[in-house]
Amino acid sequence: MKPLNLFLILLICIFLLSFSSSFAQEYTRWHLPEGAIARFGKGGVKALAYFPDGTRLAVRSTIGIWIYDAQTGEELDLLTGDIRWNAWAMTFSADGNTLAFTSRSGIRLIDLHTMDQKDVLTEHADLIRALTFNPTRKILVSGAIDGTINLWNTDTGELLRTLIGHTDDVNLLVYSPNGKMLVSAGSGDDHTIYLWDAHTGKLLRTITEHPSRISSLDFSADNLTLASASWNGEIHLWDVHTGKRKTVFIGHTSGVAAAVYSPDGTKLASGSPDATIRLWEASTGRLLKTLTGHLSTVRGVIYSPDGQTLASRGDDETIRFWDADTGKLLKTITGHTFLARSVAFSPDGQTLASSEMADYRIPLRDVQTGKILKTLVGHTDHAFSVRYSPDGETLASGSWNGQIRVWNVKTGELLRTFIGHEWGAPALAYVPDGTTLISGSWDNTIRLWDTRTGELLKTITGSITQPKPHRRVKSISLSRDGHTLAGATDEEVIRLWNAHTGEVNAFLIGHTHSGNVVAFAPDKYVLASGSSDYTIRLWDAATGELLLTFPELPDRVYSIAFSPDGQTIVSGGFRDIHISDVAAGGHITSLRGHSDWVQSVVFSPDGKMLASGSDDCTVLLWDLTQIRTNTELK
Repeated sequence: MKPLNLFLILLICIFLLSFSSSFAQEYTRWHLPEGAIARFGKGGVKALAYFPDGTRLAVRSTIGIWIYDAQTGEELDLLTGDIRWNAWAMTFSADGNTLAFTSRSGIRLIDLHTMDQKDVLTEHADLIRALTFNPTRKILVSGAIDGTINLWNTDTGELLRTLIGHTDDVNLLVYSPNGKMLVSAGSGDDHTIYLWDAHTGKLLRTITEHPSRISSLDFSADNLTLASASWNGEIHLWDVHTGKRKTVFIGHTSGVAAAVYSPDGTKLASGSPDATIRLWEASTGRLLKTLTGHLSTVRGVIYSPDGQTLASRGDDETIRFWDADTGKLLKTITGHTFLARSVAFSPDGQTLASSEMADYRIPLRDVQTGKILKTLVGHTDHAFSVRYSPDGETLASGSWNGQIRVWNVKTGELLRTFIGHEWGAPALAYVPDGTTLISGSWDNTIRLWDTRTGELLKTITGSITQPKPHRRVKSISLSRDGHTLAGATDEEVIRLWNAHTGEVNAFLIGHTHSGNVVAFAPDKYVLASGSSDYTIRLWDAATGELLLTFPELPDRVYSIAFSPDGQTIVSGGFRDIHISDVAAGGHITSLRGHSDWVQSVVFSPDGKMLASGSDDCTVLLWDLTQIRTNTELK
């Protein structure tokens, strides 16, 4: 072999190896569940906390805890497993040795030097909503929705004491900087603040003059003043020794979601649904600066330990870092996501569209690399549903505000907007020739649109027996020949319509709870329906006959898909994806990897991959060839 050819081959091999290595290191492949090959989206942002030394930022998301470099914003690690979807509390010990956070099994304690689990604290009888460490002692405090507050020795895991006094849930906990006082509050209708002696557990006093629901608590650096934020738009400062109100800060045009003191106690930062962060002079209440940049509600603000940087999180699922003195935006962490209610493969199987972007955009990803090829921009609300046209040249998307848009997938150009639905549009289907788009909406209508002109061709009413607030069309599916339309509503009955005339062909009766999803088989006139009665049923769509009821599943069925060969059906429930054999009606295996309801499942056209979208705000891509091989071996 010539030296030049040998050199070129070697160069190509080095390139391929480096490409493979770099792809494998991307965070989309970190800590994946068994069978998954990629994760798109980092999950929704629920809480922020600086490491005590200020070098890293912990971000509690709907799938775990992300660790970022606080200077660069680079992803460093992801802690996953045992996630409880509705409990997001986390806190660091003052010595920087321990991270505590809530999980399904209890309060997990992580050694920050080894990142190994030290202990799990399990004595709470109900959901834990708040955690804080004593700044001077190795004591962790937890608050639960049953109104109890537990104090733990973090060296031994021993439950030291339980504080009783709340009449509602405990959502907020904060220690005074000297560790002598513990303050607690709920976020519900009990507008009371409780002040406790941290050493004895004695209730010192209560503050009952708070005018509205309390959203956050924080202590001043001198241990003398407590700041409480309120959903009525006010920030109250209280003398902790007398319980008297010292002053009120007013300026936000909406409620206040969070308010925190700077480490030196000279300033107070607050975040609000008015999408702003306000910096106040703590001693006078004078407004120093208003920071803008978030696109929606600012849920949380925290100062870095040195007080030089302010970090914020918003409902736009971004994390922003600000210069605490000038208010200048320093950097933004993106990639955190909203509810992933819909996923769709292109007809050639090369591209995946999904609806998890928090800024209303729709990403089109290369299935092999995960790279975003195109981003569709134009929705004014979150995307709810996505569906490719049969020729793969356009994508239809429905949003939470009911508007439907059609896009050129090659250019990203918005081709047409269909306006008519009064509420969200979670269901879309194309007729086989692509000339008509069918949309189902929570406004209880199904609408047929001419994709060439945008004309509304027909409107079909969904549920007719449920009271109006509960009349919704949740899912639709069109038979392969395009003649029959199936729909799931809030009723137990599944309806079949003539797709051309809108007349009802049949009522499929058998479910004992509301229908959630329907899907036609690819090769037969068979319809599958999934329900909140925990079952999947197969129907003969020509006769209305019930063919098969699958064994009861562990939870409600929110999504269904047939494999391209029609032999397998997958369904999504709470956290799990269940794979079943259509002919036998038996369960094959389950995939576990999401931490919340699985709202969308779809096969790739060749049947080798499965994409799932979840309320944990992520999309998972699964290798079914490997899963089937493992199942056969077992």
